[in-house]
Amino acid sequence: MAITTKERTELRQDLVGQGYHWDYIDEWQPKVSLYRHRAMISPSGDLVSDVGTKLDNLLGNPDYVSRKARQGLYPWPPGDICTCRWCAERKPEPSSVAPSVEKVVEEDRSPRRGKRRIGPFSQQS
Repeated sequence: MAITTKERTELRQDLVGQGYHWDYIDEWQPKVSLYRHRAMISPSGDLVSDVGTKLDNLLGNPDYVSRKARQGLYPWPPGDICTCRWCAERKPEPSSVAPSVEKVVEEDRSPRRGKRRIGPFSQQS
């Protein structure tokens, strides 16, 4: 099946947006292995396939791979460095709270200095 230049450009942009290399559409392999980045759950709520499951001998066609990427299947295993939306959702949120500005300013001041500040226009050089 032949695709038009416009369809090819859109498919390339879609694949690049999902994390694939720019040349994937030109150099794809006939068969690939994909990893689940999103758990597959049945309609009744049972776990069918867990995150990290490897699926072998799937089509390497760019159109097929693009559709599977929207479902959470990528050719690289999930991990801490993965930036897909499903791996990002599983990462714990950093719980560091930024200190207030007043507290930082007070820590930076010398104990001999007063609380008044001189603007740069009136400082002596």
